[in-house]
Amino acid sequence: MQQNTAQSVAGQGYTPKVSFDTFENPAASMFSFTLHVQSDGYARNRATRVFLCASSPDESGRYALDWALESLVQDGDELIIFRGVDPEDLEKDHEVVREEARELMRQIQEKCIEYDPERKLSIIVELIAGKVTTTLERLIALYRPDSIVVGTRGQRGMMQAWGAAFGAPGVGSVSKYCLSNSPVPIIVVRPERKVRKVLAKRRADPKRGTHFDELTRAKTQNIQSIPMSPSVTPA
Repeated sequence: MQQNTAQSVAGQGYTPKVSFDTFENPAASMFSFTLHVQSDGYARNRATRVFLCASSPDESGRYALDWALESLVQDGDELIIFRGVDPEDLEKDHEVVREEARELMRQIQEKCIEYDPERKLSIIVELIAGKVTTTLERLIALYRPDSIVVGTRGQRGMMQAWGAAFGAPGVGSVSKYCLSNSPVPIIVVRPERKVRKVLAKRRADPKRGTHFDELTRAKTQNIQSIPMSPSVTPA
């Protein structure tokens, strides 16, 4: 455990909290690097909601995180950002992985200030190596999130999006496991441009019904007002 790990990444308006680093501990049950900061004046209360966001470094993960920061979390909430680490990466320089976590935390704080500088949040970044399904179960048990946010890569579908979001090499079986076993609701976020692409493809399908014009018109109006389109899968 390191209590000053987050000190170097706590931006203006944020206070570093106790963080953890088990990369160098061979006896650790989970190899992880955790950063934790809170907005100055943050106080947990009965209305506090907790969200777990799977944020892979690709486009789908970035959109999921952006949507959570801009449209989901509110004053007093806690957001945990989880990114999977390939165990093989830990055979290299661990500092590379740590710096990735620090940079992610810096970017999150910057976006929080950009979207709502008055909002008070608790932000936790978790970079964890190991079996994804086991990691997910531990994070849910540890943080007890109200919902889990993931991105989707489009044509691969929601099931595979889960595995990809959590950095799993075998996305099919892992993503199916997550959707089948998650005890909390899942929010799947798709980038706006991908929604438009799918709508355009369906509109061009000669086999579509005439009712599709009204449906796509309504959806297009919603897209113009909502940057990213989440869908919720209940537990």
